[in-house]
Amino acid sequence: MEKRTALTLATRGRRKAAGLLFTGPNDKALLLVSCNDVHTVGMRHAIDVAFVDRAGLVVEAHRAVGPLRRLRNAKAVAVVERFASCDAPWFAVGDQVMISSGREAAL
Repeated sequence: MEKRTALTLATRGRRKAAGLLFTGPNDKALLLVSCNDVHTVGMRHAIDVAFVDRAGLVVEAHRAVGPLRRLRNAKAVAVVERFASCDAPWFAVGDQVMISSGREAAL
């Protein structure tokens, strides 16, 4: 089943380091490109995190990660994160992440 989600792209150091820190809870996801390490230092809300490999496959997924945590996955080249929502579906290991803007391309 294909699920589409509003996505914000973060490719630069400062934006990737801040992640969702300076935004309020919303239903958008943030894609951190060239990233395999995230932290929740300073976060006031739990987040969902999915590590994505070069083929666009989710290699590790976490729900409701609380503050003061650090997650890493050496196989990942990108990370998708969003504010945690218990009722909204989230990625599972093996899911494929695709970016589409008129044409499709895997990460």
